[in-house]
Amino acid sequence: MATTEMARDQQITPTQRHRPGHAVQEGITIGLLGAMAVMLAFFIADVAEGVPFRTPGLLGAALFHGARDPGEAAITMPNVLGYTVVHLVSFITFGLGVSGLFALAEREKRVLSLVLVLGACLAAGGVMAAYFVAQWIIEAVTPWVFFAAHILAAATMVAALFYYHRRLLREFPAATD
Repeated sequence: MATTEMARDQQITPTQRHRPGHAVQEGITIGLLGAMAVMLAFFIADVAEGVPFRTPGLLGAALFHGARDPGEAAITMPNVLGYTVVHLVSFITFGLGVSGLFALAEREKRVLSLVLVLGACLAAGGVMAAYFVAQWIIEAVTPWVFFAAHILAAATMVAALFYYHRRLLREFPAATD
């Protein structure tokens, strides 16, 4: 009888069993949503200016060839694809990190406050990074497009986190006790 009670107490719920793989899938999804939001905003802005793929082409030229002036940067398929790969990997890595932190917060509610404070710091760091990148190639990428694209990405990623962790976020006030 004692063995049965111990086994019942140690049973892992389907949610707990599914969580590690789910965190990876969730992180990839969140990263892809953020990356796609930025890419879509850049594409719309580039099409409106009459030069599709201009932004990733110029950013690729700056990243891979050190171009500092839009005049010296060629919009080539290798620059566009290379920058797109770097962009996707960066967002997916970020999504995996955030998803991992939220998975930890699901197990240990006290970590949620730290996760939210860290998220605010990362958001501030992201805004500063966007500002410096926009200043670096201000003639190539309109700063408001750059900021709008990344704010859209952040909103998309936060919405996905709220979707995946709505129960956890509802419990946030109690987690701070």
